[in-house]
Amino acid sequence: MKNIISYLILALPFGVVWVMLTNQVSIESYLIGVVMGFIVVLLAVRSDSITLDVTKLPQRAFTFLVYSIYMLWLVAIAGWDVTLRVLGLRPIRPGIIALEIGDETQNEYISGASAHSITITPGEMVVEYDRDCRVMYVHCIDAEQSQKTLQASQAQRLSFFRRIIGS
Repeated sequence: MKNIISYLILALPFGVVWVMLTNQVSIESYLIGVVMGFIVVLLAVRSDSITLDVTKLPQRAFTFLVYSIYMLWLVAIAGWDVTLRVLGLRPIRPGIIALEIGDETQNEYISGASAHSITITPGEMVVEYDRDCRVMYVHCIDAEQSQKTLQASQAQRLSFFRRIIGS
């Protein structure tokens, strides 16, 4: 019963997304989105790993908002950097860097979110993930520059994800 309530709470934002996608602002449209969201959550989330502490939800939501703004900023800066490299104003020195995940909890959600954050940033992409060694292999458009900043950026991401996911 507790899992069903957790799943339902996780499905509520799907209703808002559904209303925005369909442009049908009504309670029926919202409920359709919630039902579809519930099905998605039911199929996608493993029941053994979900913990939903409602008392920490506002803090986690605020941290997620701050993280989203932070990521938008990083994507914009990295996009500009890639543009300058494509135009030939900065050198392109590609390479692959082994990046330790650095998460002591070994939470798969944190590892996945971290890999996603690296990949959506222009100029860097996770090409391999070694679960046993806890290492991600990141292809960089400028491996020399990324080597200097990648580990510090990973520590920043982990800090956000620990507060958002709660590990």
